[in-house]
Amino acid sequence: MQIELLYFGRTSEFLMMTSERLVLTEQVNTLAKVLGQLRQRGAAWAYELADGHVLCTVDGQAQNLSALIADGNEIGVFSMRSMCEP
Repeated sequence: MQIELLYFGRTSEFLMMTSERLVLTEQVNTLAKVLGQLRQRGAAWAYELADGHVLCTVDGQAQNLSALIADGNEIGVFSMRSMCEP
């Protein structure tokens, strides 16, 4: 399964990315699991993508982290933290 990730605002600035394509295994089928996989990239990723600090959309619709994802989905990742927070 392959998805498109789009990073916005603070998330984009701090992770220095605007978008990427990500190939997932069958076990990674929810937004929470996608974020968990991304957090494994290192400390900055773990901090910026911490539960409770991100909002996600699937194909433009706001979703909670338990939402299922499917092949070809476009996932938007937004931070609820201020740009001024460390």
